Amino acid sequence: MTTRDIDDDYERLPGLFGAWDFGMLLEEGRSYLIEDGGRTQDGQPLYMVFRRPVDRSVGEVGNVL
Repeated sequence: MTTRDIDDDYERLPGLFGAWDFGMLLEEGRSYLIEDGGRTQDGQPLYMVFRRPVDRSVGEVGNVL
């Protein structure tokens, strides 16, 4: 498993996540990158999650205030 170069604005969340975890991880107002993180012993896919910090200068629909 290799990690491609990620824009410096993104920070990696520690750990590997299954698709079932996304509902608890994703927050409104953030941008995410999702990368392949391998598989569990029983073959379930795992993902690395990178997120960009909330941009307080952007409105709810992406308009700059």
